[in-house]
Amino acid sequence: MPDYAPIAFQSEAGFSVFKLLFWLALWGFVILNSAVIAQAYYNNSKVQDCFESLTRMMPAAEESEVRTKMDALFRLQYIDPDDFPATFYEKLQMNATGHGLEISSLYDVTVWPLGKVEAVDETGEYDPEHLSGMDILKHKIRIDLSFSPYAISAVGGQ
Repeated sequence: MPDYAPIAFQSEAGFSVFKLLFWLALWGFVILNSAVIAQAYYNNSKVQDCFESLTRMMPAAEESEVRTKMDALFRLQYIDPDDFPATFYEKLQMNATGHGLEISSLYDVTVWPLGKVEAVDETGEYDPEHLSGMDILKHKIRIDLSFSPYAISAVGGQ
């Protein structure tokens, strides 16, 4: 009996280059998308920390003073204004009553693992019912993350 594998099975033995490339591509895809998701959560935690610092340090301040200090804290924390969608700033609410400070915002981050949908109208929106081809898959596997950083403080008997 020969102690070598028949010729038909020699090409199936071991770890082929194709398998290596497949696993590298898969792990690269997973790591890249995990990094994008982790960055969104990290940015939210930095904003939450800034909101909590502002309510702790400036509970009786005016809204304009709080906004100025918030911009300075964002720069200090290396928070780039482009790290957040426009809705973060549109929905940013501050309630400075002199007896306490309340800061909140609400925003969504969409992660597109396969890239953004290409069939969009002039406003950047699209109708999921009218998608075709790869855009259907891109829409189905997108990841929508919602964040709502919030902090409140009170002064005196409140």
